[in-house]
Amino acid sequence: MIPFDKNVGEYLRGVFANGSAAHAYVVVGEKQYIPALLKECAMVTLCPDHLGCDCETCKKVVIGAHQDVINLPADSQKNRLTVADISYLVEESYKRPVDSGERRVFLVNAVSSVAGVGSDVWQNKLLKTLEEPQDGVYIFIGVSDAESLLPTVRSRCQIIKQNKLSIDEVKTAVSGKGFDERSCEMAAALSGGSVETAESLLLNSSAFKSYETALDAAMNMTSTKNALLYASRIVANRDCVYEFLSCYVLLLRESIIYRLQPDLVRLPAFSEEINKICANYTLSAAVSCIERLDSAKKRLDGGANLVVSIDRLLTDLLQIRYLCRSEERGVGIEG
Repeated sequence: MIPFDKNVGEYLRGVFANGSAAHAYVVVGEKQYIPALLKECAMVTLCPDHLGCDCETCKKVVIGAHQDVINLPADSQKNRLTVADISYLVEESYKRPVDSGERRVFLVNAVSSVAGVGSDVWQNKLLKTLEEPQDGVYIFIGVSDAESLLPTVRSRCQIIKQNKLSIDEVKTAVSGKGFDERSCEMAAALSGGSVETAESLLLNSSAFKSYETALDAAMNMTSTKNALLYASRIVANRDCVYEFLSCYVLLLRESIIYRLQPDLVRLPAFSEEINKICANYTLSAAVSCIERLDSAKKRLDGGANLVVSIDRLLTDLLQIRYLCRSEERGVGIEG
């Protein structure tokens, strides 16, 4: 199993230790880690001094045998919450603890239940219990995006988030699934610390065409003539233009890191390509080009024409490269 950090558990341990624990939490994490994160929440709630230890309480939580830990949805096959699940939660919340003697814990995996038919219904059904919980009742709602829940639900809960994984951890997670090392490294670097995002990128052939175009352009775009070829490739793959822009930014940032602090390089498998990019872009050029790439994203977000924006962007990148290289060499620039 790929390790996830203990941010959620450590936070809960602290609030239970100082008596400031809330009765309801939204736990935000990656989809595949939500079940484990929710179990972690239950272990800390019932055994705050022994996170993940071998005591009987933690063992029961891990195997799903603790009578004071209720896992929902009840139908693990369909894995979608229903009004019946929440009615059961409400009913069980009034019962006395059995195993722990003090607390009852409800683990609600809502990752697959926050959209579609019935999503608002079960959330509204839960509101009163969230607002007026019974003593000793703790509810943890697991989602991959807190904003997907109704505002009325979020406002009645505290939000705790799984820390983002490192690039190496994400790369390890997606390796061994039939993807080559370089692809895994690129996807991990662009994932924002999300295994789920990295996997979706690896399965998106159009996205990887954009990455290849960005890598090729960063190394080999040298004139307005071949810039037209890159522009046509970008526009032809218009659904992944943001992937192109993000990858170009990543490559330029890597070229900066490579020169200033090489021990922090995130793309070691691309060292040959990064070396060539370093030769193409001075440090000042790399910084300025990153700013232009970010500006292009904002223009496109604002509804700017794609063809015009890309043509303008590539022209700007070439001009910045030329000006910065000329200044570095001490060549006079007219006008």
